[in-house]
This record gives sequence, C-alpha cells and structure tokens, in this order.
Amino acid sequence: MNGRRVRAMVRRNALAQVRNPGHWFLLIVLPIVDALLFGSIGVAYGDGDAPVRLLITGTMLFHLIWQVTLAGSLGFLEEVWSRNVLNLIATPLTEREVLASLGLVGLARTVVTVVLVGGVGLGFYAVAPESAGWVLVPGVLVLLAFGWAVTLMVVGLTLQYGDSAEVFSWGTLVLLMPLSGVFYPTESLPAVLEPVARAIPLTQVFDAAREGLETGRVAWGRLAIGAAGSAVSLAAATWFIDRQLRRFRREGWVTRFT
Repeated sequence: MNGRRVRAMVRRNALAQVRNPGHWFLLIVLPIVDALLFGSIGVAYGDGDAPVRLLITGTMLFHLIWQVTLAGSLGFLEEVWSRNVLNLIATPLTEREVLASLGLVGLARTVVTVVLVGGVGLGFYAVAPESAGWVLVPGVLVLLAFGWAVTLMVVGLTLQYGDSAEVFSWGTLVLLMPLSGVFYPTESLPAVLEPVARAIPLTQVFDAAREGLETGRVAWGRLAIGAAGSAVSLAAATWFIDRQLRRFRREGWVTRFT
C-alpha cells in the first residue's frame, strides 16, 4: 500500500464531500438535530441529569458508527453515480488504497460528529464530555470496527448490484438502531426480538456504555462479547469484499459501471 496515493485519495474524497451539500446535511445538521431532539426528550420526560446524559451519549455513539459507514459506502457509491469507477481502475491505485482512503475520511467525520454532539450536550444541557469519561473509549473502538465491517459489505454489494445497493448504505444501520438498544435496554423490546438483539455486537456496546455511565466502570465483560462479535463481522466482511473483488475482475462486472 502506497501512503502517498492513500493521502492523495483522502484529500480528493474529502474535497468531493465538502463540495456536496448533502454531506454537509449528514455531517453537520443531522447530528445537531438529533442531539437537540433526544436531549430535549431527556429533559421533558427524565428525572435529573442522568436521562439526558444517557440520550446524548447514545446519540454520539450512534452517529459515530453512522458517519464512518456513510463515508465509506456513500463515498464509493458516488464513484458509481459519477461513472468514475473505470477511471479508478485505470490508475495505479489498488483496491485496498481506495478502501483505506474512504475509511480515513470516515474517521475524520466521526471526530466532527463527536465534537458537534458533545458541544450541543455541553452548551444546551450542561452535559460535559467528561461525564462520559474514558469508560466509553473501548466501546468506540468496537463500534468503529463494526461500522467498517458494514462499509465493506455495502461496497461489496455495490460492486455486484451497482447503485441499486444504495438502500443498504442507509437501511442497514436504520434496521439495527431499534434492535441494538441505542437509547434503551434491550429488555424493553418485545420478547420475540430480544434474542435477535443480543446477537448484534452493537447491543453489547450500548449496554456497556449505559453501565459505564451509571457505575463509572468499564463493563469489560459486555465489551469483550461485543468485540468478539465485531471481530467476526469484520472477518466475514473482509472475506466478502475479497470475494466480490475477485468476481468483479473475473466475471466482467466492470461493464455495469460504464
């Protein structure tokens, strides 16, 4: 992997997203609106600062994984929409360099999201960032790994189905959001859905975050289960994208992007 080419692609992808008004909405407006929405719900229906802190933290964590997934999946879809896939193939870039650049842009977007949601929490609801503390850091790493796994799956589907795979870039996390207990314990779900929720690695991370906020200690047991699930998901996604890339070259899928 060539570092100079990756840096060049990071700059190029970042500029392309900065010049797209849709990305400004997803990166700036949506996190602020969600933080205001759930923060106000915590004030209206909660008792004390704890509900607001839990809801703001949940908003921050969900947008963290949302941004890293959108940056990768939508970033690649934009190459499809602009008919630029053939141009990328004609360059010395490798597939891994293209994916690495998308992932780095996604990490930058997560930083912006954390700052924005944290700023809303501090400025409007007096929820200081240190109220979450370092107990969330291990969970953040697990979320990033799972988010990258989702990204690789969506890119792999895009290679096969073209821009018809757009629904997966939005729909995957929208589907997982109510099942993973971002803002509530999974025990609140209908009984038939609880086993499904427990099988999702995100569930363990969000449960660990709530436990950490309530006790001030890292819930290592839950995080270990979430990390194992994310590792399996990432391994499966890596196998899937490698398989799709081989089929892309062998079966002539490139003709779908002309």
